Amino acid sequence: MISFFSKHKRVVFIAVALVFLITVFFVSGTVFTSSSDAVAEVGGKKISYRQFSRQVNRVLASLRESGSDANDVIAKSVKQEIFRDMVIEEMFSLQAEKMGMRVPDFEVAVEIQNTPQFREGQAFSPRLYYQTVFNEFQMSPSEYEAWRKKARLASKFKQFIYSSVKVTPDEVKAYYLAKNKGLKDFEKDKAKYAEELSKDKFANLANYMLRQLQARMEIKSYLEKREQGQ
Repeated sequence: MISFFSKHKRVVFIAVALVFLITVFFVSGTVFTSSSDAVAEVGGKKISYRQFSRQVNRVLASLRESGSDANDVIAKSVKQEIFRDMVIEEMFSLQAEKMGMRVPDFEVAVEIQNTPQFREGQAFSPRLYYQTVFNEFQMSPSEYEAWRKKARLASKFKQFIYSSVKVTPDEVKAYYLAKNKGLKDFEKDKAKYAEELSKDKFANLANYMLRQLQARMEIKSYLEKREQGQ
């Protein structure tokens, strides 16, 4: 992957940032296997407990550094949220693969090259990249790159969902009237309300897709067992 940078230094990649507005999604599962390295299985693919723990520890360390009280209640909430996010990411990346979506190496390379943590001044630093990945993420470069590729694949599926959301002028007007008395400032605030409505429709559609995927994919949670040291 690093050797790829020298071939594509001029590539400009614009990542579309999507806000994943969904309600809390909990995955339940009582089946336990001998896969002691997994925190969950989604569609037959294991989610590493080691990677889960690293992400939890990174978030908790960041909270402590910011002066927040990372007590047991907060830690439990962080674990649940990260577990949920990792399961959803796995579901979305699997579905994206089934739909023929791909993440070429150059996309991951450009993301890494433009990540501020891996830059010295205005230039990408391979030394800083290796150092940061090992020290802060506790991963090898290949593990980090595989993780980013999966995250980008899941993001493409989210983008696919978002791109299918359509909002008509009549829907925006009805949405505005549901929150205001009359149309006094409608023209001035129309864009803001159109964006809000798009996010609402995206949230509903994303939740619908999650329910459909959950019904088709076998999901097993080993989190409770892992936390008990089993």
